[in-house]
Amino acid sequence: MQQLIDKFLEVKGRKIHYIESGDGSPVLLFHGARFNARTWVETNTVDSISNIGYKAISVDFPGFGSSEKIEGISLSEFINLFMNSLGINKAILLGASMGGKAVLEFSLKYTESVSGLVLVGAVGVEGFEVQLSKLNKIPLLLIWGSRDTVSPKRNYELILDKVKNAKLEIVGKNHACYLDDPNTFNEKIVNFLKGMK
Repeated sequence: MQQLIDKFLEVKGRKIHYIESGDGSPVLLFHGARFNARTWVETNTVDSISNIGYKAISVDFPGFGSSEKIEGISLSEFINLFMNSLGINKAILLGASMGGKAVLEFSLKYTESVSGLVLVGAVGVEGFEVQLSKLNKIPLLLIWGSRDTVSPKRNYELILDKVKNAKLEIVGKNHACYLDDPNTFNEKIVNFLKGMK
């Protein structure tokens, strides 16, 4: 088991909190609206990622968890500033729900900075429909709960239709499917990451 380290850095003069574990290529984890960086520690996702030779970085969005608010920037732009502040040129990104939308928007805007993508019940997908084919060269894993009412299956169907290398895994039932069945959830992510090495 890798050591978990709480860290802070400044983005636009505000303190941003993140949790880091392991060494290797970075995997950035972004939470949904009801959660924070600790969620990915509690589900054992941070450990699962760092134990297979990646550096897991679980981030509190501005105004969530222990991060200060930053006015006037989108979450996708925040991801860009955060990566720049840490000196990360390219990373695998995971985002759930609201975090999934932010990660998707970032990936469409800064495609060259993304080496892999995990979207978990991402919301707002239809807003990016015309751009989705830009993700064709990025390994992409979709994880959805079987009865997700917050992000309906139309969202993952849109991505599967437009992105030829996207793979879908159904885990648990609810929108926060990682809480339903964290072991299977982590197993799917580990398999995906091992396939990228």
